[in-house]
Amino acid sequence: MYLTRIALNAKRRETMQALSSPQLLHGAVEHSFHGSRQRNLWRIDWLGDTCYLLILSVGQGDFTHIVDQFGYSDPEWQWETKNYDPFLARLKVGQVWQFRLCANPTRSSPTDKDEESGRGKVFAHVTQDQQKQWLLKRAENCGFLLDENAFNVVHTQWLKFSKGQKDSNKVTLHMVTFEGILTVSDVERFRQSLLSGIGREKAYGCGLLTIASIRGEHNE
Repeated sequence: MYLTRIALNAKRRETMQALSSPQLLHGAVEHSFHGSRQRNLWRIDWLGDTCYLLILSVGQGDFTHIVDQFGYSDPEWQWETKNYDPFLARLKVGQVWQFRLCANPTRSSPTDKDEESGRGKVFAHVTQDQQKQWLLKRAENCGFLLDENAFNVVHTQWLKFSKGQKDSNKVTLHMVTFEGILTVSDVERFRQSLLSGIGREKAYGCGLLTIASIRGEHNE
């Protein structure tokens, strides 16, 4: 597995359009890889005033077209790719990590059925308490423990865009970014959560969980 970070020029018109219409970035990410199609996880991160596209992929990609379309012309602002496997191999039960997750917290209504699929309609959790409870309920099955006082919702965003060429295919997406501290409780489940993501709408930049060391904490 490989983790790639690409700096995006948020002042470019093409980038501003892509940030508000994530299906454009989804297409750009998918076209970065050759061979059999793989489902790659990605998300947008802001570090200060700089916007980054973060991609977790099975193989190494060629992101030249993303840089040309959404990035910077300066050669120093290309992309950085790291092998993720050695990091995944060091995971152990009891390790404490700082985490970030951009997700789409939702609930399905068993009584309100969709006319086409017959399944319960999906609704976004809109309050911070609902959003935090959504993640707390999934934590153990995802291989980690959470204290409700040790993580927060740091950003929320509603996006409305057209899926494909037809305006009738409208998508409304609620993106929620969580940050905080977690403890690894099950290595295999946790590793799978890092690789496969958490929740819905992964094609549109949701689901990617990343972790980083806490200052003073030694996860050896």
